[in-house]
Amino acid sequence: MIRQAVVITAKGRESFTPAQTARLERAGRVEYVRALDPIPPDRLASLLENADVAGLTPRSVPSIDEGWIRRLPRLKGIAVFATGVDYIDTELLRERGIALRNLPDYSTVSVAEHTIGLLLTLSRRIHLSQDRVRGRVPAGTSVRGWELCGKTIGLVGLGRIGGTVAKLASAFGMRVIGFDPRQRNEEGVAAVDMEELLASSDIVSLHYPSSWSGAQTFGAPQLERMKRGAYLINVSRAALVDDRAIIDAIDAGRLYGYALDDRFSLADDSRARKQIEEGRILQTGHTAWYSNEVIERGHDAWVDNIADLLRGLVQAEPEAGKGSATR
Repeated sequence: MIRQAVVITAKGRESFTPAQTARLERAGRVEYVRALDPIPPDRLASLLENADVAGLTPRSVPSIDEGWIRRLPRLKGIAVFATGVDYIDTELLRERGIALRNLPDYSTVSVAEHTIGLLLTLSRRIHLSQDRVRGRVPAGTSVRGWELCGKTIGLVGLGRIGGTVAKLASAFGMRVIGFDPRQRNEEGVAAVDMEELLASSDIVSLHYPSSWSGAQTFGAPQLERMKRGAYLINVSRAALVDDRAIIDAIDAGRLYGYALDDRFSLADDSRARKQIEEGRILQTGHTAWYSNEVIERGHDAWVDNIADLLRGLVQAEPEAGKGSATR
């Protein structure tokens, strides 16, 4: 029996090169769906009614859950254009025998480089300097920075991305320490416990995934144990960090700055607005993954995953990483 795949992307078939579509269509019957916005569950269930395999992006399908999965008895495989799986009810997929493929490797370098970019922006106050020369802040606003060389960066999570950040930070002459919940080690990184990492680091950088319906794991208790005047960087998941605790820590002078690759959830709070204007809170639009090389690598790997699922090859567990990307 020829298996059928439904592949949903922002541009439909135009998302793929001719070579990629040929690889897909050699593996089975493929239907391409164009979707620029999130698809309602009822519409999604209708689109996937006859699919054995679904190729999905978080932009079009921001939650993979029982709201539509239980209506698709034929579905046997899902390939996502994402690294993280925190927006996916993986227990439900296992219960229903649906294989899941993600992209653990495709954005490692770009996300690690973005982390260093955020670090340099905070240290050299690049964002505030631009605001000053464009007249967005008073001319007397201080843009004096500080050097990375000789500072200590503490990495929470030493997987692919954390390990790559460690190498880049070392090239700047930084001392690199790390704590990994899975007890992974990285060459050139001094392994410490969480207490020592928080107390010793000038910059703490988060590189671990969140989970389906997971709770915040970095809040007031952790911020209170950080070195006074330290900085926090989060390119993993906004949901990992308690934004109210960030505002309080900056107001109290314990935390000097926070950078995240997402929108700060309390950006409309009056205190947060002031901290953003002062350059204490730095936001990028979930773009750490977004580069020419990642797009090319990602589509190739995604096509391979969809084709493998069509041929009946499965992977029992997805690999965790930075987090899902918005495509």
